Amino acid sequence: MDHHTLTRRSLLATGLTASATLVVAGCAPGDTTPSMPTGSPGSGTSAPSPVRPAHIPYDGPKPDLVGDGATGVPNGFLTYPAEPPSTGRVPVNLSAPITFLGLGDPPAVPRDRNQWWQQIESDLGAALNLNIVGSQYVDKFQTSVAGNALGDLTQYTPSAPRLPELLEKMFVDLTPHLAGDAVARYPSLASMPAAAWDMCTINGKIWGVTNPRIPAGIVLMTRGDVLESKGIATMPNLSNGEDFLDMCREVTDRSRNVYAIGQIPQDWTVPVIVEALGGPNTWHVADDGTWTSAYESPEYAQALEIVTTMWSEGLFHPNSFTDLGATLSWFDGGTTVFLAQNFLGWQERLAGAKYQVSFPTGAVVMPNWNGGGAAAKHLGAPGFASPVGLRKTSDEGRIEELLRVMDYIASPFGTVEFLKVNYGVQGRQWTIRDEQVVLGDAGEGEAMMGTGLGYAGSTASVSLYTPGKPDATKQLHAYLTRMVPTGKPNPANGKYSETQLSKGAAATRRLEDVMADIIQGRAALSSWDAAVAAWKSEAGDAIAREYAAG
Repeated sequence: MDHHTLTRRSLLATGLTASATLVVAGCAPGDTTPSMPTGSPGSGTSAPSPVRPAHIPYDGPKPDLVGDGATGVPNGFLTYPAEPPSTGRVPVNLSAPITFLGLGDPPAVPRDRNQWWQQIESDLGAALNLNIVGSQYVDKFQTSVAGNALGDLTQYTPSAPRLPELLEKMFVDLTPHLAGDAVARYPSLASMPAAAWDMCTINGKIWGVTNPRIPAGIVLMTRGDVLESKGIATMPNLSNGEDFLDMCREVTDRSRNVYAIGQIPQDWTVPVIVEALGGPNTWHVADDGTWTSAYESPEYAQALEIVTTMWSEGLFHPNSFTDLGATLSWFDGGTTVFLAQNFLGWQERLAGAKYQVSFPTGAVVMPNWNGGGAAAKHLGAPGFASPVGLRKTSDEGRIEELLRVMDYIASPFGTVEFLKVNYGVQGRQWTIRDEQVVLGDAGEGEAMMGTGLGYAGSTASVSLYTPGKPDATKQLHAYLTRMVPTGKPNPANGKYSETQLSKGAAATRRLEDVMADIIQGRAALSSWDAAVAAWKSEAGDAIAREYAAG
């Protein structure tokens, strides 16, 4: 096939379908893992912290799809134990009630009628008081700091000014309790993916527990039904960048109000193209320790030029810049064919947990733009950016109690506590039938994970299991096995920069405004270099120095 011509028949013939080639590949990870590119860390993350807690895997059910903890590929499970065992550490037997201050949505059903909430309190052995805030959480956190009104467990925000000083003043340094082998006292926490701890470590100290994530980065999901109607596979196999552009042109039909993409281009599409061009994942660190932003790379300018051409061709929904709240509904309704989200978004769609979709959903594996196989995946963070810490106290017994609470929340896959924490009450929110978790309709509005408790260590996101949908688990595991081991980490994961917090957001916003003008034809591509220089002068150079020093 001519690499510059993408036909429907060739895509159908060579595509990796979710139900065939890719699924089979997932059963033999050793056969499908490419060699490690020169200079790529095997862990798929930045260099580990020297105080990182030891990783002690849970001796639970044997995985059906074997992962690789060293690279970030999780084990995959096609069933759940018919009679799941307990961790043996319930009830937690707290000596006093606890308050949780965090990000999320309060349960719709109040405590006195909420069986899920009551079950968790029973397991903890004390009342659990929730102080949960949604989009205004940053303001709530700052107010609580100013009024010395933190919860026993508090989710701290990485955007807080002078964060290291704040942590030293108001939170418990957990390093003596969790670093190295000390974490063995909390077996569930010890079984979490080791890289997640780097999200909780600042200045060589551990300040909390995070919600571990699979570091798969941005996934460009597909409307499999639309692709298949064009003779294109749900998991298309692309040879080069022209194949990708031709596919976008093939699925776009402006007369029927169907577009390839409907997202703000600089936030989602430009990074995907930079990945295909082999550019840096946000930052590049030279051998001499010098940090350089991806904005400064030739690949970023080239990606901007490519996306500008895509916009001029009408491959984006015309309201992509103005109607940001419609991007999900456009995709789910078939108005757009590709949707870039983090890996968890794809995982949830395949599970049907949040999105009841009736169409097959695959993912585009971006090729090296000039050909030669799949591009190195730009990996995401191995954990949520806002960890949950302990309010400052000198009571060692209370510290140990609160760590046992988070050890409970982190209960591993295969245990009954995992089901209770993440799914709810047996016979109400879930049952087990034929070694499958069957989700029930009772107890709507009782959900506790939406309260933010999951940020304190829940392993649901890294436990690759899709209730009642083993093919979805195979599809996800095969994708991860192919993409994660050779991926590029963002070296800034877990790093701290005061300039990034104080000036970075505003400087980046101005730079992205220039990007938007270039893409929409209101500014020349030649204006990009000056915009990057202004960003570097305002914040970028200082951020780079602070990352290098840290």
